[in-house]
Amino acid sequence: MRNLTFGFFDDGVPTERILMFYSYETNERLPRSGILHYDLGARRFLGPRHADRDLATAALEFLTRAGRIPADV
Repeated sequence: MRNLTFGFFDDGVPTERILMFYSYETNERLPRSGILHYDLGARRFLGPRHADRDLATAALEFLTRAGRIPADV
């Protein structure tokens, strides 16, 4: 993954689910983007991309740095 970026679809108002978008380039320079759903109650990602370990790990780090989830998640 190269040039990985994240952003939010909300204005920071706490809800049960955080919707965030991501974009990156593959090592073959193919663009990829999508939406991740993080369920605060379940403390996990939902949806088809939740199984991508590298993406989920980077997204958790982003959520923690942004102050959206506690560091111990």
